[in-house]
Amino acid sequence: MTTVDDVDRKMIEALRRDGRQSIPSIAAAAHIGRATAYHRFDRLVESGVITGFTARVDHKQLGLDVAAMILVNVRQGAWRDLQAQLCALPGVEWVGVAAGAFDFMLLVRADSLDHLRDVALSELQRIDGVRSAQTVVLLDEFEIW
Repeated sequence: MTTVDDVDRKMIEALRRDGRQSIPSIAAAAHIGRATAYHRFDRLVESGVITGFTARVDHKQLGLDVAAMILVNVRQGAWRDLQAQLCALPGVEWVGVAAGAFDFMLLVRADSLDHLRDVALSELQRIDGVRSAQTVVLLDEFEIW
């Protein structure tokens, strides 16, 4: 495990706000020199603390106006076998294994309620080992960073 200090955290936070920033601007945000920032950045990437870079997307601009969390219960002990199948469902953006009342949580994006219905009531229910599911439609979303 890589040791991450407050300077690393400042750099990571700057990248989370804008992953396209230059290393000099990240250095300024973390109050360190450019050479130090380049070295720390490389270490964070090589050690796997930073696993990649992505774009934040306005899903509505893509026509994905509907978002829902689908809470799934699966046959006891089948969660490892079902993980890949749940990830492959149409519109699934995120999957988490959960503890408590549900075994999985899925974030699903769809272009319509009809599409969401088909994923939740048809596609998901076809997976052998899925016992039950509850769909919670999201009315709005807020980015934290």
